[in-house]
Amino acid sequence: MTGRRVLVIEDNTLNLKLVRDILQFAGHQVSEARSGEDGLRLAQQDPPDLVLMDLQLPGIDGFETLHRLRQGILRPGVPVVAVTALAMAEDRERAAQAGFDGYLEKPISVRALPGQIEEFLAAAPAATDEAAAVTILAVDDAPANLRLLEAVLTPHGYRIVTAASGAEALDILSRENIDLVLLDVVMPEMDGHEVCRRIRAVPSTEFLPVVMITASGGEQRLTALESGADDFVSKPFDQSELLARVASLARIKRFQDTIRRQADELAEWNRELEARVARQVADLERTNRLRRFLSPQLVDLVVGDESLLSSHRREVVVLFTDLRKFTPFAETSEPEEVMGVLAEYHRVIGSLVHAYGGTLERFTGDGIMVFFNDPVPCEDPAERAVRTALGIRDEVRELAVRWERNGYDLALGIGIAQGFATLGRIGFEGRFDYAAIGSVTNLAARLCGDAGPWQVLVTNRVLAPIAEICTSELFGDVQPKGFSRSVRVHHVNGIAPPPEPDKKDW
Repeated sequence: MTGRRVLVIEDNTLNLKLVRDILQFAGHQVSEARSGEDGLRLAQQDPPDLVLMDLQLPGIDGFETLHRLRQGILRPGVPVVAVTALAMAEDRERAAQAGFDGYLEKPISVRALPGQIEEFLAAAPAATDEAAAVTILAVDDAPANLRLLEAVLTPHGYRIVTAASGAEALDILSRENIDLVLLDVVMPEMDGHEVCRRIRAVPSTEFLPVVMITASGGEQRLTALESGADDFVSKPFDQSELLARVASLARIKRFQDTIRRQADELAEWNRELEARVARQVADLERTNRLRRFLSPQLVDLVVGDESLLSSHRREVVVLFTDLRKFTPFAETSEPEEVMGVLAEYHRVIGSLVHAYGGTLERFTGDGIMVFFNDPVPCEDPAERAVRTALGIRDEVRELAVRWERNGYDLALGIGIAQGFATLGRIGFEGRFDYAAIGSVTNLAARLCGDAGPWQVLVTNRVLAPIAEICTSELFGDVQPKGFSRSVRVHHVNGIAPPPEPDKKDW
């Protein structure tokens, strides 16, 4: 076992050099300190695997240095060995009671020291599963009792924090995470019973395991339990009994921590789930609102970036359609008949608008307005609009044959215009629509009004980019109501079939 880190705390230069040379020759890494204060600092900077320490040091002596090292500076189970010229039996006993893991006498044996070091490192007790990461607060007004508790518990991997009074213990509990409290009953100012009652009165320490250390029997034990203690040991305590009770309560505390952590995680998961549900509901509501006027493929694009729906100006192609003679039909027919016709009519228009990526602007009974190239631009809005119009004309004409058998004399007219418009959301909180505002929408509506039964009228601007794939005839120059100049209008009869799907993506 070589290459371990050994901290040597020795104020004598010759002894320090001798121990350093022996350890380095054996392959160990050596840190040197000439006082207890320097040793504490080095132990924090470079945690050692073993500490060799003289008891007679300038400043704080070896016993106080050991006490501070055990206060969380050293890892649990790191051996601390006393090195001193004192050879009396009572000195060895004092060192053992203070918590030293071994004892080396001066003068140091050059031949024996390497083997002794290996023995200390090999015999170092590993932290048990029960003790790992367990912090114990020991409360006693007698320093000797605190050192004894440290000497018993630290070698088994427990981290010990000490308090010399009840007030100090309560202060530590308010600042540090403590897993178990060893509490002396008889203390000045505030006895152990009162400390335990105050521990139980604070929600964060309400269930913290507390072991009372009593000097008497039955009545004091009963009082300890009544004040909230979980267990007790009697002075002078049996080390095996103390270790067993501490290990048992440490397991209970770890189980409580697990339950509390799982409860916190479950609460966090519930909060996250609620937030996700709220976001999904909001997304669903937003998607449903968009589906009122956008085709499904456009909804998928817009739902992730609603800035596309903010007010802006763009060139669009607007399609207007309505049913001829619908007003007299509605006046003379039953409401159920009217709604049935509208349902079939809207179903045809809806499927074609979605197929060609149009944006449904409004329903006004039999009148419907659709525009193309917004909110998501497309390369061929005029062609899409004309294909949509001709598809509506052909499918509604088939419906009209059946309507005629039922006595409904209905036909269809469509107008299409192209131009710039201002687009964006309009409405009020709870009821927003997406609209196009501008003269182009009025022009499309006027052409729809001028169209004869089953006619699709388009402006010259709409026809120009698709003239080669359309069959059309000149309708004439018309001056729509509200416009100062005449507009050349064409009647589109048909359009060439679209390319194969793998060549052109509608």
